[in-house]
Amino acid sequence: MASSIDTAAIQRRALIAGAAGLALAASVSPATAQTWPGKPLRLVAPFAPGGAVDIAARIVAEKLQPILGHPVVVDNKGGAGAMIGTEIVARSAPDGLTLLLTSNSLINSPVLFGRAPYDWRTDFAFITTILTQPMVLVAHPSVPANSFAELIALAKREGSKLSMATPSAGTINHLAGEMLAQRTGARWEMVHYKGSGPANSDLLAGQVHILFDQLASTLPHLKAGKLRALAVSTAERASQLPDVPTIAESGVAGFDAVTLFGLSAPAKTPPAALAILGAAMQTVLADPAVVKRFDDMGATVRPSTPEAFRAALVAQADMWVPVIQKANIRLE
Repeated sequence: MASSIDTAAIQRRALIAGAAGLALAASVSPATAQTWPGKPLRLVAPFAPGGAVDIAARIVAEKLQPILGHPVVVDNKGGAGAMIGTEIVARSAPDGLTLLLTSNSLINSPVLFGRAPYDWRTDFAFITTILTQPMVLVAHPSVPANSFAELIALAKREGSKLSMATPSAGTINHLAGEMLAQRTGARWEMVHYKGSGPANSDLLAGQVHILFDQLASTLPHLKAGKLRALAVSTAERASQLPDVPTIAESGVAGFDAVTLFGLSAPAKTPPAALAILGAAMQTVLADPAVVKRFDDMGATVRPSTPEAFRAALVAQADMWVPVIQKANIRLE
């Protein structure tokens, strides 16, 4: 496992993943390529400013602008688990000028809230995945478990009274904790906070015991020895924590929980516009500066074809919808 960014490998993946999009872009007539977009683009980030989706949107917008030759303006439309901003894009004119940068919330929020203002399968034209962001299961040093196996054994013991912090109910962090409990028979009390900051504060103070958190948030605490890393949530080990095993290799086969970011447009957006956007995104995601900025967020760049993006979302739905339903999670 490499411990540093393999830029060449990422560039090769970008070229392979973008082959279909580049071929389609090459088929666009010179007149179309010269006239589209012709106007500024609006990139909707369906979360409040300052979070990971907002940061990713601003990185993408900054790099898309010179490629497309027009401003790309980030528009934060948070609320209802990202459904407000997502619905805005779904109902926008399908001209390729309004785009959506979103996460797993695209598929999870309608199930969590029990209402569907859009159908993610039919209301969007998928362009590319952007990144995946692994999580790490961390524990306060007072927890008598030095490994993932010891934690699960402790959590299955009668009277253990473990508590798991989450940044908020319904987040991928929360769902990962529920899925882990469902697959192992472990038990812990879920304690929901309003953001990763408060959750980490109480974990560092020993008020709660364990937490699934994104790497960027928890790495400083791990390096300072204030928290203990027990396992990472992805199928492969994280390059930032090469010595920390995955949950899958620790005994829970098939466990692979990530935050997935991707770029979409309204359904019926012209293929020519989608092709230009897809080719532009392959260039953006092969940029070493972008790779580095996402790596600093604890994320891995994942360029893809539109078909691969759709397949990834289907896989996410197959994973998370049953977890939500079995845990009977409902948000208001």
